Amino acid sequence: MVRRVHSVQRLVVAACAAVCALAASGLGSGVDAVALGASACGSATAAAIAAVDATVTHRIYRNELSGSEVRADLGHVTGAGDLVGALARGDLAGVGAATARIVFHPHWHIVRLRVLDPSGRVLADVGGPYVIAPVSGRLRSGSKTVGSFVMSVQDDAGVVRLESRFVGDPIAIYMSGRLAVERGAAFPTAPPTGSVARIGHDVYPLIRQIDHAFPTGTLTLVMLVPGPAAAVAARPCTEVRGAEFGRVAMRFARLAVALPSHYTGYAATVTQFTGALVFVRAGARTVASSGGPGPAQLPTGGAVTYRGRQWLVYSFVPRAGTRVYVLASAA
Repeated sequence: MVRRVHSVQRLVVAACAAVCALAASGLGSGVDAVALGASACGSATAAAIAAVDATVTHRIYRNELSGSEVRADLGHVTGAGDLVGALARGDLAGVGAATARIVFHPHWHIVRLRVLDPSGRVLADVGGPYVIAPVSGRLRSGSKTVGSFVMSVQDDAGVVRLESRFVGDPIAIYMSGRLAVERGAAFPTAPPTGSVARIGHDVYPLIRQIDHAFPTGTLTLVMLVPGPAAAVAARPCTEVRGAEFGRVAMRFARLAVALPSHYTGYAATVTQFTGALVFVRAGARTVASSGGPGPAQLPTGGAVTYRGRQWLVYSFVPRAGTRVYVLASAA
């Protein structure tokens, strides 16, 4: 089970009613199809959407390997004097006690920790069974290596929960060829093969991602891409791509607590998990940015050149007088 809520979830925890009404109110603006001069995306629409959703999901997983909390937790392990001291003394009971203290610390986010001696023998292994994204390191006493460790800050259910909040596609994780956790649909017990999956009477294009299991091996993450509406398929693929990045950014905004007080954190979080740049402006004044000063003029939709590159623009109004601009790479 999930033992913690990630720091980004502490920023995006409850619904923001003003943004929830955007789709109905027409306050979101996508890419201008005429300006880009492209034909309808048609049969490639699902693939265009899937590529964006896969990018976000990959970034969710990558954050569990090298995000700021991972770096902090690595420091908690390598700097644990009781653990290092017990290893140096050969005190097995002390190693076990120190490992448990680290995992069950009320303010840290380590869901599993395995400690090994210099020969690779496991001395302690504490935490949940379905853990992903292992991160390894060495434990030193002075200049001497007294052991090593493998830790994780996330489990399978946690990753599924993050994807459901940030992207919203049905998702499942398979470990050792068997269904471990699912959300949003009833998945088959074995991982689906091919490029599509039939769930009930519906056929979905698939996103398949191979990630690392704990402590070794792999797991398979599968996402189902809902079929796009005919109106979406009639748009150019560039517009579909820009609008999908915008949709994810709007999901983050819907989850934000007191969004106007956290625009800077919001912009950084969207960029962290999408790679898109975010600018929040009140008229001509920049309220928050994850990409420097930004273009002098930002259209509400279409394309813009910034830093020598072309970007697709999607924008929406989270509250009167403020507009969020999401710039996704056109490449």
